[in-house]
Amino acid sequence: MVYSMNDNPASEATQELAVRGGNGEVWMETATKLVEIAKRLYSKNMNAALGGNVSIRRGDEIVITPAGINKGFMTEGDVVVVDIEGNKLRGNGNPSSEGKMHYEIYKGRPDVNAIIHAHPRFAVGFALAHREIPDDVLPETTILLGHVPCLPYVTPSTIELACEVAEGLAHRNAVLMANHGAITVGADLEEAYNRMELLEQTCMSVVYATILGGVHHIPPAEMEFFVANFGLKREG
Repeated sequence: MVYSMNDNPASEATQELAVRGGNGEVWMETATKLVEIAKRLYSKNMNAALGGNVSIRRGDEIVITPAGINKGFMTEGDVVVVDIEGNKLRGNGNPSSEGKMHYEIYKGRPDVNAIIHAHPRFAVGFALAHREIPDDVLPETTILLGHVPCLPYVTPSTIELACEVAEGLAHRNAVLMANHGAITVGADLEEAYNRMELLEQTCMSVVYATILGGVHHIPPAEMEFFVANFGLKREG
C-alpha cells in the first residue's frame, strides 16, 4: 500500500523529510520509491528480518533505508537522508549500518544513482560457498549483469568492507560478499533491482542445472558476439 500524505501515520515526519529547496514532491517520490523497492525485496524473499539496505542518490544527498527496521514494514517516515560522507541531514532514525558501502561506491561511480544490498537465498548460498557467478550461462546474465565475483570475507559494517566492495564494483554491476550477501548498482533504482533479481535467478538456475547433471556454458563464439554487439567488456 502507498499512503497519501493525509492517511500515512508517519506523514508529518515524511513531509519534513521530503521538503528541501521547495521541491518536496521530488523528495516524497524518492522516499516512496525507496520504500516500494525495500518491500519488493522482502516480498521476493531477498531480505529477511533486519537485513539488507537500499539507497538512492539525489544530487549531493543520499536517501537510504534506516538501521534496525524490517524493510518489509517500513514507511516513508522511516527513510533517512545523509550526505556522501554519511552525515545525517534529515530523518527520525539512523542510516543503515552498512551505509559506508553505499557512500564509497557512490564516490567512485558517478554513473551510479542507486544501490541495493540484499540477501537472496541462492545468491547467499554462492556467497557461503565462496563461488563466483559466471557470465556465460544465460544471455540476459551476460548482457545485463556480467561476471559477478565473490569478494573475500571482511567484517560487516566496517570501512574495510566498504572500500573492498567499492573497489570490486569499480567496473562491475554486481558482486557477492563471502559469507554475507550481494550488492547491485544501477543508474536508477529499477535497474539496480532488476540486476539483483537476475542475479538471484541466475544462481538458482545454476544450482538446479548442477543437480540435473551440470552446467553447459554458452560457446565462446557466442560470447564474442555479445561483446561485439552489446558493447560488453569481459574479464580475462
